[in-house]
Amino acid sequence: MLRFIICHLLKKDRRMPDDASSVFHPEMKAQFEAEVFDLIVVGAGVAGLNALHAATQYLPKTARVLLLDQKPKAGGMWNVAYDYVRLHQPHPMFTVGDLAWDWDKPRHYLARRDEIQSHLENTLEPIAKAVNLESRFGVTVSACDEILHNGSYLAQVCFHPNDKPEEVVRLYAERVINASGLNYREAQPLRFESDAVVSIVPSALSQILAERPDAPVVVVGGGKTGMDTVIAALDNGPNRHVTLIKGRGTSFLNRTKYLPTGFARWTSGVLASRFFRDMALTYDGTNETELLYHVRKTYATDPKGDNAVFLFGLLSEEELQHIQTGLSSTLNGYLEDVIDTSTGPHMRLRDGSLHITAPGAIIVNCSGSFFRSVELETDVPVLSPRGTIMSINARSAFHFLTTASAFFCTHLLYRGKLQGQGIYTLDHEKLFRTNRDAWVGAAAVQSYLNFCMAVKLLPMNVLLACGINLDLWYPLPRRALALLQMHMTARRDIAHCTSVLDHIAKRFDVRCEAIE
Repeated sequence: MLRFIICHLLKKDRRMPDDASSVFHPEMKAQFEAEVFDLIVVGAGVAGLNALHAATQYLPKTARVLLLDQKPKAGGMWNVAYDYVRLHQPHPMFTVGDLAWDWDKPRHYLARRDEIQSHLENTLEPIAKAVNLESRFGVTVSACDEILHNGSYLAQVCFHPNDKPEEVVRLYAERVINASGLNYREAQPLRFESDAVVSIVPSALSQILAERPDAPVVVVGGGKTGMDTVIAALDNGPNRHVTLIKGRGTSFLNRTKYLPTGFARWTSGVLASRFFRDMALTYDGTNETELLYHVRKTYATDPKGDNAVFLFGLLSEEELQHIQTGLSSTLNGYLEDVIDTSTGPHMRLRDGSLHITAPGAIIVNCSGSFFRSVELETDVPVLSPRGTIMSINARSAFHFLTTASAFFCTHLLYRGKLQGQGIYTLDHEKLFRTNRDAWVGAAAVQSYLNFCMAVKLLPMNVLLACGINLDLWYPLPRRALALLQMHMTARRDIAHCTSVLDHIAKRFDVRCEAIE
């Protein structure tokens, strides 16, 4: 059986499904020839680029494809991220499709912002060789609608130059993939009653550290951005006084243990698919506290800590040691204000406690950048009623990672297998805002369920082309064994996952249902 699975892994199948034909009648396409595209992709971040790359596997070389993005070049949020950001995972596991990085860095290297943006931009070259690709950057998409024309449906996209909203361009397409992604908002500096401190966001840190070489730093937020910022501040000067205000504290997956290097990839670690299965089966739709305790004690970099939050981030043992030994102090709680007193500025936490800080301290707001808007994003289904528009968003998502949603949904769409197969969509944004701990459990359950369905519905060469799959870190025999184990338990695992997700839908009144 294992030999069969390995052979199946190496099998190739890129045939078009019988029902993947055009939604245009030939005569209608002729009427719009000057302005119609076979595909328009909105968003040139890693999600949009994965969708675009996946679509090229099914489109003819002559297909007219248009890529639109608000940024001046490809890369999405990596064009504006803070300069010291690093990937969570080894760089080969962050890419577009199966496109390799054009360098010889060690496989475990964690790429930085400019390196990531450059790689994503470079992926457009091989994509452009596969289809007739046009790109328009610096434009804002104002509307994306499904319209009826002469008895047939097509997608209409309206956009304009960022600085010229009056210059609207209207184009049509056989299909549109709207991959605008997560509701991302760059954090803003925190506002305080006292003006004795300097309040900034991570993107300003490097400049402020250079201007204030002796100023202490207070990092607000215990997530991945907070950890990056602590490390950046410590590396800037060994004598820098750095304080972390970590909220409830965040647990991270142990990158050292679960993404081992060298020969250890054969003998240790846990494949991501097995980790998600463990989470999915531990969660029953009600036991968030038990689930997070299990994750911390079993998988976390700091299993003996008191961290109560988990958001699927990774941190190595070396990074944790650097942070713990370098920090001058750590405060549990949430910063509410900085006030002036007779003895100098004090930080006031949500619980009312006061903590002295030095005049001129640099306070960096590292709280989350996703789902920060006052209102929920518009609730858009993953597919428009007639299937001409597919939306990669957080309100109707295949996976909590937009990259995974874009990759798998595009392949399933073009193969005619996205609907009616038992694949679940989840309103991640509403559930995250309602109950973050329940979101962790539901996200793990949905991720494992939909991965099981993808393994069932897609040929293995497509799965192997998913470069963001952390299982690819491990040798082929270990992946084959994990696949065999998944097949053996798939029926009861899927039944458990669907039951949990149905319960989540009722418990929190969120969209969590099969795509029909």
